[in-house]
Amino acid sequence: MGIKKWIFVILVTIFTVGFSFAQKLPEDSTRYKEAKRFYYYGDYLKSISIMKELIKEEGEYARYFILLGRNYAAMGDYNKALKYYKEGVKLAGKEKDSEMISWGYNNIGVVYKNMRDYRKALVYYQKALITDESFNLKAGMGREYNNLANIYYILGDRENARLFYRKALWIAQEMNDIEALGIAYNNLAAYHYNEDNYKKAIYYLNVAIKYDAQLPYKGNLADDYKNLAIIYEAKKDYKTAFNYLNKALKINLRIGVKNRILKTYRDFSRIYVKEKNYHKAIEYMKKIVKLDIEMGLRNIYTDRETLRILKKHLKK
Repeated sequence: MGIKKWIFVILVTIFTVGFSFAQKLPEDSTRYKEAKRFYYYGDYLKSISIMKELIKEEGEYARYFILLGRNYAAMGDYNKALKYYKEGVKLAGKEKDSEMISWGYNNIGVVYKNMRDYRKALVYYQKALITDESFNLKAGMGREYNNLANIYYILGDRENARLFYRKALWIAQEMNDIEALGIAYNNLAAYHYNEDNYKKAIYYLNVAIKYDAQLPYKGNLADDYKNLAIIYEAKKDYKTAFNYLNKALKINLRIGVKNRILKTYRDFSRIYVKEKNYHKAIEYMKKIVKLDIEMGLRNIYTDRETLRILKKHLKK
């Protein structure tokens, strides 16, 4: 069967650099922290500008190149993202930073997955996992178990998908990591959603909510609500879907992360199209185009075309 929609595909972990076996690196400067903050909130062009200046002034470090890659990946420029990620992995090898090597391989896998080159994504997730297992980096292992499970599912290998989803849950339980547990249950929900077992998917998302509600950062909780909206959308219960989307949007607006806000607007617009409420669909699509421009996203061209088509529907 075809994949309908993945509702949570990347394990989000707090990523830190610096192990006793890593080469001594300069402390994170205020400007680097500022670049990370711009990336996080969706100001990708500002983040890129700072990072390029830092590389000229301070030299080439793995974390600098990987942050550049993350910015370009978020903007949809996958070729540049791959270039910076691969250079970042090479530098991480010189710095003897195993966690950064794993993180770089993981991010390359994410790009190939977004490009729908699933075989290459699988290769790089496996490289990341080998690194994590070699140095017993359990958070990274959990991240890769989830990512590998998603790829195996896309490739039609249900047995390995189930196995790796369970492995992600087991390691989260072993670490007693609240965030990892929430994400593991969210991924299990994705699996059952794609198997058309909405009852189990909703059950696992409600378990995820119990964990994610405990976190000080509420972005994962917003994802849970968004994912519930997607399930109710599939059930054609649009009223309930909108209820959960409004919960997700309220959190995302409070956090202020542009990319999260944009994706929630996209969900609103899509469901309004299904209801043939083109006025509301256009309202949200205009907000999407505005954010595309602010963030320098390549989606601007397809989103403008979608807006044009929606306006044509309105005239009929």
